[in-house]
Amino acid sequence: MTKANNATIIQLKSFLAPHIPEQLLESLPKRWWFLGDIVLFSLPRELIPYGEIIGKAFLQVLSKPVRSVLGKIGPTTAIIREPQYHLLAGDPNTETIHKELGCLFKLDAAKLTFSPGNHGERTRLVQITSPGEIIIDMFSCVGNLSLPLAVNNSPKKLIAAEINPLAFHYLQENIQLNKVESIVEPVFGDNCTTLPRYRDVADRVLVGYLFSSEEQIRLAIRLCRDGGIIHYHEAVPNKATAVQRPINRIHNAAMLEKAAVTILSRRIVKKYAPGIEHIVLDVRISKK
Repeated sequence: MTKANNATIIQLKSFLAPHIPEQLLESLPKRWWFLGDIVLFSLPRELIPYGEIIGKAFLQVLSKPVRSVLGKIGPTTAIIREPQYHLLAGDPNTETIHKELGCLFKLDAAKLTFSPGNHGERTRLVQITSPGEIIIDMFSCVGNLSLPLAVNNSPKKLIAAEINPLAFHYLQENIQLNKVESIVEPVFGDNCTTLPRYRDVADRVLVGYLFSSEEQIRLAIRLCRDGGIIHYHEAVPNKATAVQRPINRIHNAAMLEKAAVTILSRRIVKKYAPGIEHIVLDVRISKK
């Protein structure tokens, strides 16, 4: 995520002053991010009618060359994680290749989610994962969390499940693009039906979807070997009464699976929405 410097904000306001009511200039985005050669930002509802001219302004003032400008106008859709972006300016072909942590991610930036706010978590996973592990990614998208592990850490096997057909298409392309076909096994479909055959094999399970069901949490536990680790993500209200909620969900699921859990860490990944934080728990599973 890029936080605008004052000079860029001044340039944007100067460019847009003749086209947008003065009282709306303060609503202009102050943060944006780049995926490959595409720039993206959240577009407030009151600025949607001015989206095209705002997009043209970004093309004019950004120091980094960009091909397309996308504005996010609504929340990401459920488990297929399809974002709501409008093309504001530039090339209508929004397929791009983004490079991060030595890994290439090809995707359609307008139709698939790749959060810049998760960069720290992607980096952390690369740092804490050991060579030779068996890893299962229950919600792979285009390989957002797991492909950097295949590229950097030489796991024994990485099983990457994805339910969104377009995301799965790019996941397959990215496996080839990063030359990790011998390591990564892509699995298409609902993880509750495609992954049970991998019971008790994983050293590490990535549960990156923020709204997992109880069945999916229980599945993650079943996939772990004794002593395996789950990285469980959830969107949690930042109220004192909600802090314990994800921990309780993990403990309840483990009880139903007759397993024990040890919470190794709890950390905030990013702000998800006003009053809501994206958190991740690192959880060790004991089955004996």
